[in-house]
Amino acid sequence: MISAADLVIPRFHDVLGDVMAHGHTHYWLHGGRGSTKSSFISLCIVLLVISQPKANAVVVRRFGNTLRDSVYQQILWAISSLGLEGYFRARLSPMEITYLPTGQKIVFRGADDPLKLKGVKFTKGYAAVVWFEELDQFDGIEAVRSILNSLRRGGDDFWIFYSYNPPRTMWSWVNVECLDRTRRADTFVRRSSYLDVVDEHPEWLGAPFIDEAEYLRDVNETAWRWEYLGEITGTGGNVLDNVIDESLSLHRIRNFERTRNGVDWGWFPDPWRFVRCAWEPAARRLLIFEEHSANKKTPAETGQMLVNAMTFSDEEGEEPYYHDELVWADNTPDGKQQVAVYRRDFGIRIRPSRKARMRKLSYEWLAGLREIVIDPVRCPLTFEEFILKEYLRDRDSTWIDEIPDGNDHSIDAVRYAMMDDILRG
Repeated sequence: MISAADLVIPRFHDVLGDVMAHGHTHYWLHGGRGSTKSSFISLCIVLLVISQPKANAVVVRRFGNTLRDSVYQQILWAISSLGLEGYFRARLSPMEITYLPTGQKIVFRGADDPLKLKGVKFTKGYAAVVWFEELDQFDGIEAVRSILNSLRRGGDDFWIFYSYNPPRTMWSWVNVECLDRTRRADTFVRRSSYLDVVDEHPEWLGAPFIDEAEYLRDVNETAWRWEYLGEITGTGGNVLDNVIDESLSLHRIRNFERTRNGVDWGWFPDPWRFVRCAWEPAARRLLIFEEHSANKKTPAETGQMLVNAMTFSDEEGEEPYYHDELVWADNTPDGKQQVAVYRRDFGIRIRPSRKARMRKLSYEWLAGLREIVIDPVRCPLTFEEFILKEYLRDRDSTWIDEIPDGNDHSIDAVRYAMMDDILRG
C-alpha cells in the first residue's frame, strides 16, 4: 500500500489534509526551485480525480507547447508513484489522461489558444480541479479569472491550484495578488523551498542540485534567496527596505507608550485613510497596528470613524472610552473644512501637518529606521504600500533619486503622524 503522505514533504502534509477535506477553494503555492510544489499538486489532482466521482481536471499553462514536457509528465509521475498505472490511459492528441473506471479526465490546455479552453467539455462530471502552472507567465489576474469563468460551471465544489516561482520585484502582478490572497478566507497560501526537501528527502533532489544551490549561496546570497528560497528580493529600488511583517497582539498594542495618529484626506478615487502607529525611539522602531479607509465619505462620516477607532478599553473587561490623542492630518485647502468639522462636531484634537519640503525628508527618516513593523492582517493596505514603494527609473531603466507620487495614502498618513518626531530627529 502506497501512502500519499510518504510522497510529500512535511511542509505540505497539512496542505494535503486540507485539500482532501476541501478546506479551501484556492491553493496558492509559491517557492523556489526544487521545492516540490508541482509534484505535490500533481499528486493532489490524481487523488481528487479518484476520490471525487464527478471531478475532472484541467491543467493550464500560458503556452501550449510547454505542456508535454512539464505538467503532462508531472501527472504521469504522480500516477506511477501512487502505483495506479493500470487505472489510467494517457493520450497525446488530444493531450489528456483518462481514469478508466469512471471515464473522468485530466486535460491539458495552453492559454494561448482560448478556443480550446472554452471548448473543454466532459461527458461525466465537470471541471472541479484547475491547475495554473507557472502562474507568473500569465497576463495578469484578469486573464486567470477569464479562464476560470469559462471552466467553473456545472458543479459546487472546486479546487483551484496556482504554482509559480515569485518574480524578483514586488510590483509583479502575481506578488501583489499573493498579498491579497493571504487575507482571503477561501485561499490557502504556502511558500516552500528546497531546504524543506533537504531536511527529510535529499535524495529527491540529488547531490548535483544541492551542490549547485549551495555554491550560489556562497557566491551570491541575494540571487540564492530569490532563485532557491523563492523570496522576493526586489530589484534594488525599494524606498523602504526595512519593513517587517509581524502579528501584533492586542496585549502588546494596549501597552504601547507612544502612539501616533495620522490622516490623509481623500474622496474618490483617492481614499480617505486613517493610520495608528507606535514609536519606540530607543530602538528606532516604528510599529503600525491599525488602519481605516473610506471612499466618498463626508467629514461627518469619517469623523465618526475616527472617533470609533479611538474609543477602546485599556484592559480587557474594562469599559471603552474615547482616547483624546492628537491627530495629524494632511495640510490641504480642502482639508481645512474637514478639520473644522472634526473639531466642532467631534471634539477631535487634530492639527495640520507641516508639508513644505518635508516629503523627501520624511521618506529618508522612515528609510533610516531600524525597523518598520507592520501587522499585515490588521493593516493590509499599509503593508502593501510600504513594500511596493520604489524609486523612479530613467529611460535607461536606471534608478534615480526621485520617489513617485501615488499609491501612498497610508505612507502619507504615517508621515503626517510622525512629522513632529521627524523634525526632532
